[in-house]
Amino acid sequence: MKKNIALVLSGGGARGIAHIGVIEELENQGYTIDSIAGTSMGALVGATYVLGSMPSYKKWIYTLDKKEVFKLIDFSFSSHGLIKGDKLFKKMKEFIDDTPIEEIAIPYTAIATDIKNNREMVYNTGSIFKAVRASIAIPTVFTPLYEEDSILVDGGVVNNIPLNRIKRKQGSLLVAVHVNADKPPLLLDKQQADKEQSVYLDKIKRFRTHLNQSKPKTEKLGYFSLLNKTIALMVDQMAKMTIEQYKPDILIDISRETCQTFDFYKAKELVQIGREETRLALTKIP
Repeated sequence: MKKNIALVLSGGGARGIAHIGVIEELENQGYTIDSIAGTSMGALVGATYVLGSMPSYKKWIYTLDKKEVFKLIDFSFSSHGLIKGDKLFKKMKEFIDDTPIEEIAIPYTAIATDIKNNREMVYNTGSIFKAVRASIAIPTVFTPLYEEDSILVDGGVVNNIPLNRIKRKQGSLLVAVHVNADKPPLLLDKQQADKEQSVYLDKIKRFRTHLNQSKPKTEKLGYFSLLNKTIALMVDQMAKMTIEQYKPDILIDISRETCQTFDFYKAKELVQIGREETRLALTKIP
């Protein structure tokens, strides 16, 4: 069986951490990743992989339940986004630098959205850090990236699973990881037992509560929740159409109910879920 793969990684907030487990399991089973395309967290994890920094990134993200990590998050109470991101992106520089994408051995593509000019931005040249910074700017959460005549936000707005943007080599299998799948979540024993909440997650919840209370009481959904539910629905519908149109050779589905968008404190469980779902998907190959 062919072992070279073109890997497409979707966005999905904290669920995107599962991409780490997917990649690890694919390599454990003898697959070689010869190109990557990703959106949002998919772009971020993909970038750490092609730069060789995924192990150190995983080690760091496993600490996200510790109090000191909260210091990296600079909240912005403006209408542009919940998190300004300067401190967090400075930390990300330790794992993702300004290496030009065209100089990286493994072809890499990241997707962002230019909301000023109503267009999809496809990054396969230029600074890989800039590509990731633009791709992960979730609307209403991270402040956008302002650049020249563009306002850049999360690529999931236009293309959350960029099967049509991967630089696929001849003979490579097309593998897609969809972390917003409409299916029951895969539960691990540790996941069922762990009831801890991270410090920064509690802070975000308080912010949401404050924001929702500032809106009219007749509103059934808070303003923040309404925006994000609307965006999530739109992204999900477009992803389904993309998968149906481009039909990957292997589709690794991870439930949208696995965790919430900001549950980064579940990193270890999410990586394990990525591994398990990959094993299950590979057993279904004819």
